[in-house]
Amino acid sequence: MISQEKIQEAIRRLVKAYNPLEIYLYGKYAWGTPDEDDDLNLLVIIESSDKKVYQRGDLAFDALLSLEIPKNVTIFTKQEFDTSCQDTTSLTYEIKNRGKRVYARDNSFLHSSLPNKRSSV
Repeated sequence: MISQEKIQEAIRRLVKAYNPLEIYLYGKYAWGTPDEDDDLNLLVIIESSDKKVYQRGDLAFDALLSLEIPKNVTIFTKQEFDTSCQDTTSLTYEIKNRGKRVYARDNSFLHSSLPNKRSSV
């Protein structure tokens, strides 16, 4: 399993790489009981981008490579995220409503949103 310290380091590195508006943690590390086979799932929201969604992860790959953790990082613009969240059948709707917002530019790190040390993280 991925330690809380590695999760926090991953978030710090993504903040440095993207200067995002928000970062959400979702999947088993946010709303389940993660095990050794689970990826760290993060959704990064940026102001804007000229790149297609699938092309935006290059910085994340480079920033997180040395952590040697299984991960899935998706990068959405604020407009894409807000639009997608309107669809109640979308994963982004689920992330916004059930995921844990672990970073917001205005509030910096939201430590209370991370799993506590007693959890299985």
